[in-house]
Amino acid sequence: MLETLSLVTRYIGLSIEYVGLFIIALSVVIALIKLATPKYDMESVRVDLAKKIIFGLEFVIAADIILATVTVDVNEIIQLGGIVLIRVLLGYSLRKEIIG
Repeated sequence: MLETLSLVTRYIGLSIEYVGLFIIALSVVIALIKLATPKYDMESVRVDLAKKIIFGLEFVIAADIILATVTVDVNEIIQLGGIVLIRVLLGYSLRKEIIG
């Protein structure tokens, strides 16, 4: 029973992580298309892309937290904590860039 719950939790975490990565990838494609269109300027595309990347990163961070609940190895937990820290700092720096 516990193994099944762990497996389901892992699949949920990975699914949420893929949603976040899909949001980021799609946002980059949309930004590139907007850059090719003369009606959008670089600054508005850059700010819009940063907001969408932050949104996608929030999904990925949530997935990392979910995946940490089923991790049993201390090294994996430390590695996951480092990854979450890097992603949080990246999100923070993107927010600061958007605000100015």
